[in-house]
Amino acid sequence: MFTSKHTLVESFGVDSEIAAFFVDRKIPDQNDYWKGRLLYVSSGTGYLFIPLWFDLQFKLGVAKDVLLSEDYVRLSEAILDSAAKHEMNKISLQEHIENCKALVIGRVKQTALYDDLLAFFSDPLLKPYKNIGTVSPALNRGDSLLFTLCLLETDMQTLNKLVRGWQALVPSFLLMDDVMDLEEDKKNGEENSIADFGKGSEGVKKALDYLADNFEFLKQYNLKLANTFAKSLVAKKETPYLQSLISNS
Repeated sequence: MFTSKHTLVESFGVDSEIAAFFVDRKIPDQNDYWKGRLLYVSSGTGYLFIPLWFDLQFKLGVAKDVLLSEDYVRLSEAILDSAAKHEMNKISLQEHIENCKALVIGRVKQTALYDDLLAFFSDPLLKPYKNIGTVSPALNRGDSLLFTLCLLETDMQTLNKLVRGWQALVPSFLLMDDVMDLEEDKKNGEENSIADFGKGSEGVKKALDYLADNFEFLKQYNLKLANTFAKSLVAKKETPYLQSLISNS
């Protein structure tokens, strides 16, 4: 489904130039992340997050000309291509991380973050490491995109905010989907991140608290985005389905 510039700006608080850049951008050639896709940005979580993440980086202090440079955007696209290959079981996780290393080698400005990412991904369980990762490995696999931050020339305070911003944005997207898919995933024996927050209703409640905390962080930098997320969560919480999960899971 098409996502317009107007929707990105008005509903998600995205800077108009950033919104236009990604809505108008051509799908990268021979990239498995966009395989079979006609649009660069669609309403699906895996594509909508891209302009939201770039916009959040801008709001957290990264210059727009850096963010929208072909070098930086193509690096993100290349990492997403490799991530898609891993999800398709074409390559292993470690092969994916080796690809990420090859993409940034010789250009790393943030060596501490780079080393932390290597340490984080060296653990096959993807447990949280310093300020990287959540309690759920399922929410952590996308953290390889943080390798892009290693190229930025910025201070440590801004860098830490960027990592926190990523953790507030992307896992929240995924977790909101998992909350609504919990019972179906259980029946189908599929992975669901809610289980990593705890058993039954306690896990659901902790996941909802985690989301609320993330939205509070986002409010500081993008009120429209935080409010859109919060309204969506309120609507989900009012459904009989989620009410039953909270009380009976």
